Amino acid sequence: MSLSITEAVVEGLGDSPVPALPPYSHELDWPEHLAPFKVVDDGTQGDPYAHYEWMRENAPVLRAASATSDVWFISRYEDVRKALRAPKIFSSEVVDPIPLTFLVLFDAPNHTRLRKVVAASFTPKAIAQFEERVLANANQYLDAMIAKGGGDAVEEYAIPLSMSTISALLDVPAADFEKMKFWSDETFSYFGRLARNAPGTGTDEESTMEFFAYLKDTMERLYVEENESVGGHIARMWKEGLLSEKEAKELCAFVFVAGHDTTTILLANAFRVFAENPGLLERVRENPDTIDAFVEELARYRGTVQRVSRITTEDVEVAGTLIPAGSIVRLLPAAANHDSDKYPNGEQFDLDRSSDGHLGFGHGVHSCLGSPLARLETKVTVALLAQRLGRITLDPDRPIDYVRGNNLTNSGPEHLYTILETHHG
Repeated sequence: MSLSITEAVVEGLGDSPVPALPPYSHELDWPEHLAPFKVVDDGTQGDPYAHYEWMRENAPVLRAASATSDVWFISRYEDVRKALRAPKIFSSEVVDPIPLTFLVLFDAPNHTRLRKVVAASFTPKAIAQFEERVLANANQYLDAMIAKGGGDAVEEYAIPLSMSTISALLDVPAADFEKMKFWSDETFSYFGRLARNAPGTGTDEESTMEFFAYLKDTMERLYVEENESVGGHIARMWKEGLLSEKEAKELCAFVFVAGHDTTTILLANAFRVFAENPGLLERVRENPDTIDAFVEELARYRGTVQRVSRITTEDVEVAGTLIPAGSIVRLLPAAANHDSDKYPNGEQFDLDRSSDGHLGFGHGVHSCLGSPLARLETKVTVALLAQRLGRITLDPDRPIDYVRGNNLTNSGPEHLYTILETHHG
């Protein structure tokens, strides 16, 4: 049974012996089919749910070694949820000074101030006006896949849909998807290297600076046009002195990167879940009122964000293990979402379950700002696949390629090759 996170510094350590640190991940007796869980994925953690299941049962607070420091992984639902609700103990400011104006790196009051800049543009009402555009684009990308009997659901559908949507929201031209995707990936890598001890690409800083310069030029134009997009709003905040130029460029980049990268994986996972559960296409087609439940269960079952970084501001006890002050912690919301103590048979996709309380879009003060947008794109996709397709099959000759490395935050398909058969109804 998991012990609750203490609300105060663990006391009484002065005279009593300091509790022994638990063994490292690589020192534990992992099952033969699982390599020890690592801080930097070596390719064995692309689909990490078997690791998570073992960790929840055997090492709910797992200590792993890295080149720079120990990293602690927390995997059970109740422990992850409570940590997300305790930002004063589990701080987001894992690096000092904070290198980039990315919301995930800030605690209050700066987090509150910066989030407020863009929050009004991500309300369900504000997002709803993009629905027709999302639907038109989604049909266009699916048409092309259907015409050739299938294809890569990531490259040919999920990336262009999520990028065209976030580009429209920011009013940042994305005519050159390949260039924008490259800049976005490089910025993600640069962020990971600065803030997550990730390896980087060798070119990520130079590419990121090019992206920031492009966004600055774009915001100059949006300001002159008195543009009403998110990008125009950020531009006005900058020109009126409420944001510095650095903050404006980096906040704009954060919204762009966060707004498409996570959604890309969620959209691809919709194809995957339909392929793995053949009866679902017909069920959703005949019962369109299940679409909302499908999206929430998808976010629980195969959400994008796998690792949420925190640093402890004091000694804290989790699941009977004492994590020292100043420790780097990775909360694992996707592991928590499979916890059968919270969701019976949590390893199964179940359209009939209540997925209330899932952590697929975060929780607490750092809950996903863009979740209304991600939900809209996913709802449109689920409805469209159910309406137009009779069957989705994963290509048996081309196994799923998984996202790996990068900033160690997201996990899911990098390439998902499908065979599509239309529904003739």
